[in-house]
Amino acid sequence: MGLHRRATYSPMKLVDGARICVKEVRNDGKSEAVVIANEGHVEQPLTGWTLVSLHGVQVFRFEDGMVLRPGVPITVTSGEGVKHKPPAVFGWTDQTVWSNRGDVALVFDYEGDEVCRFAYPASRAEQAARLPKQVLVRDEDGTYTIEAVRRESTRNRPKPARAGKSKG
Repeated sequence: MGLHRRATYSPMKLVDGARICVKEVRNDGKSEAVVIANEGHVEQPLTGWTLVSLHGVQVFRFEDGMVLRPGVPITVTSGEGVKHKPPAVFGWTDQTVWSNRGDVALVFDYEGDEVCRFAYPASRAEQAARLPKQVLVRDEDGTYTIEAVRRESTRNRPKPARAGKSKG
């Protein structure tokens, strides 16, 4: 008798040479789709990674072992048009996720660090681009929150000593 081992997949940060981006969010009535691509030149494992809607903080977790190959986009569907036909199309939920008035799609790595974002409609894209990087945090009760990455305040940092003339 052979030993059966369950496949394990190690989560990875963004690989050098991969460039992950959300190409579009289609929100056609109650049928929704998000297209994600790797515009780099090496494969990117997506184990532990998530796609999240900023408004409502709804979270889609990519399947363990999933790899995003360069030049081969994937589509994550939701709403009435939800379909699950891997390896190109993945079903999230039959509920609507994306706001008709506009939203921001965020992709986070397995540690919750933002990898990329896509805002719609186009009029919101510039405003969303100015927002600080986001972090996805999983609370003890299993719920998710999105927080802005806090930069260290310059107010409380010690000031560098200045070289100057001494009076004497």
